[in-house]
Amino acid sequence: MFEIIEEGALLEENVKVGNYVTIKKGAKIGKNTVIGDYSYIDSNVVIKENNYIGTGVILKGNVSIGKNNHILDKTTIGLSPKHIGYHFYKGRVIIGDNNFISNDCSIDCGNNYLSDKRPELLDYLRTDLPSNLDYEDATIIGDRCYILNNVTIHHNCRVGLGNISNYSGEYDTIICSGCCLNGFVQLRKGCELSSGTYIREFASIGEGAFTAMMTHVVKDIPPFAFIRNNCCIGTHEGLAKKFKISKNEILKLRDTFEKKRSGELDSYIPYSKKQ
Repeated sequence: MFEIIEEGALLEENVKVGNYVTIKKGAKIGKNTVIGDYSYIDSNVVIKENNYIGTGVILKGNVSIGKNNHILDKTTIGLSPKHIGYHFYKGRVIIGDNNFISNDCSIDCGNNYLSDKRPELLDYLRTDLPSNLDYEDATIIGDRCYILNNVTIHHNCRVGLGNISNYSGEYDTIICSGCCLNGFVQLRKGCELSSGTYIREFASIGEGAFTAMMTHVVKDIPPFAFIRNNCCIGTHEGLAKKFKISKNEILKLRDTFEKKRSGELDSYIPYSKKQ
């Protein structure tokens, strides 16, 4: 074994550390966690129990990871936010439980300039977070998200939070390969993004919404809407059935969704309202 574990790093029982791993002073690693070769764990990183961290993973800055996550090879979490003029207001990344994050993904930390620069966004970013959580400076991945390879999630995004019950299967929110979420995107629980979906900053994507491959999202998407060829073609009946959501419940979710949008963008009009 050729690892560097600095004095002051806390490793609980049965943590397995691979070759050429660096764990900095102050890092906290929960029991039964595996850390693959060539990974880097920074000083302010907290990893709870039963996680798998793959080869060459970089956890940089202030990163908190919950329980039972799989984070695969060469993924980087906690890089500085990229927002013109505000590169140095570095916040946090918070990742919940039971997520799968595949290889070569990138998740930026939050940008904590909001209170003085963009106070109108504070209520928007508070959505569905516990009242005791300091949400302002964080990029947040909730629970039970399935994120495939080469996905980029930029600063202050909210992924996998929302007002529907868990699916009976293993994962609720799915992001396929090659997707990109720009700053301040809300991708709510139960969404499915097909490969190559690009979402512009400040977009709000409602619960159970679906995008077809290579979609460029330029408006807010209501809950359980089906976006194809950059148009809303109606309700995604498959996801409604998956989460056992009735038409009346979808209408209620859409009314609630209107109050949770950032207000920066227009909304795609659901097919039912066009008629």
